[in-house]
Amino acid sequence: MNLEKKQLEQDNILSSTQNQAEKISPERYHLKARKETPAIYPSRYDVPDDKVDWDKEYPEYEPPYFVAQSVLDNDYTKKDSGWADPEEIPIDKKYISSEGEIKLDENGRPRNPKGRTGIEGRGLLGKWGPNFAADPIVTRINPESGEMEMLAIQRKDNKNWAIPGGMVDSGEKVTATLKREFLEETGVDLDMSDAREIYKGYVDDPRNTDNAWMETVASHKHLSSEIAGKVKPRAGDDAQDVRWMPVTKENLKNFYASHEELVKKALADFYFNSAGQMSIELKKQIESLLE
Repeated sequence: MNLEKKQLEQDNILSSTQNQAEKISPERYHLKARKETPAIYPSRYDVPDDKVDWDKEYPEYEPPYFVAQSVLDNDYTKKDSGWADPEEIPIDKKYISSEGEIKLDENGRPRNPKGRTGIEGRGLLGKWGPNFAADPIVTRINPESGEMEMLAIQRKDNKNWAIPGGMVDSGEKVTATLKREFLEETGVDLDMSDAREIYKGYVDDPRNTDNAWMETVASHKHLSSEIAGKVKPRAGDDAQDVRWMPVTKENLKNFYASHEELVKKALADFYFNSAGQMSIELKKQIESLLE
């Protein structure tokens, strides 16, 4: 009977949290891509909740077109080390996305699968359509407080705290990106081959536009006390600071882009698979975060 009750409790936690991102309506999930912009972006054309979907008529919709100069300067057809697509899209260009088939607009440009964002073009993103990233979520149990912590970085560009991830290089395996980015951002060389994939898909990112957007593979690795004790993080690359951060509601709500949701998915997965090995205090901490 106790085992049945325990399983029921775990099922309830899982059903209410592990798939929370999928339960959020498109307009709710698509907030930062409509309401926030990097400093160099023009103001977004207003997109009300009921006009997000491309199928909803919005004849007055006239968003500004913007592509950052840094993107134009790194056109791979003009620069050997370039990382950005050319401004003119090849007619035969194919799009591979975690979100399924990508539809094109009347100009032959890919349409954001989550709907309107208030800006056309690519903004700061190099690729037309999906731009792929990898996000390594690394956690530990604080040896003194017994609380769950994650290794987080503070971004230099906007000062937000974030998962220490980055862009997948052309032809690079995701596991290699996870390891490389984690090393570049935190100074920690960590084998990520055994990390658990907890999410793959669209990211609600303030850089997103109608024609270019972020997609990620997020993976979680929980460190044993022995391995965590050997980790000596130091900020590097695009990070201003790096630290073991307590996983609290207050900290998570200020995370960059969709990182709060990604961390919660990692916690829900960890809870479901490790509940029998957790202390009562840790279980309560995770359950309160996932409410």
